[in-house]
Amino acid sequence: MAAIADLEQLIGGPSKQPPPVDWPSIEAELGLTFPSDFKEWASRYTETRIDQFLYIHHPGIRPEKSLKEDAEARLKQLRPIIEEWGSIDLIDETGEEREVEPFPLYPETGGVYPWGSTDNGDYLLWLTNPNPRNWSIVVTNGASWWHYNGSFIEFIVGILSREIACPILPDDFPEILNREEYAQADIDRIANKHIKQD
Repeated sequence: MAAIADLEQLIGGPSKQPPPVDWPSIEAELGLTFPSDFKEWASRYTETRIDQFLYIHHPGIRPEKSLKEDAEARLKQLRPIIEEWGSIDLIDETGEEREVEPFPLYPETGGVYPWGSTDNGDYLLWLTNPNPRNWSIVVTNGASWWHYNGSFIEFIVGILSREIACPILPDDFPEILNREEYAQADIDRIANKHIKQD
């Protein structure tokens, strides 16, 4: 079972101080109890981008909206797709797609909740559960879906070490295991730069 130490061996230790996370308030707002491996990651790393492609969002980097509103906004594009089709194309362990019932979307009970994204517009999600030890990973580009029955850290370590192949992500990911970290000041600076450009 992969641990935070395995991740550090792949991407190195943190270089920026992560923001504090008020887990009781966040969990009360969202109605979710987060897995311990994600809480451990969030206590060591801040907002992270790996291989200039995959983003891991940090709950302490506060969006302008509440985390609940932010999650619903991130999932907004998936909702009409699911409602229109009534099913999803799930890629199984053999690489074949089959039509199945869609995963519920947060805030529905047991719904998928976003924790990351990619530059291709892929959604990195948890399939939530009342027991945080039973949360698993879902990746989708909106058309195809893939489910990994393992934890956040197991998924990240497995993908970066190429022990897990996610058919939604590019075959050449990761090319190089570089990492960028963003503190709140970095996020604010990027946002201000975009405002000035507009």
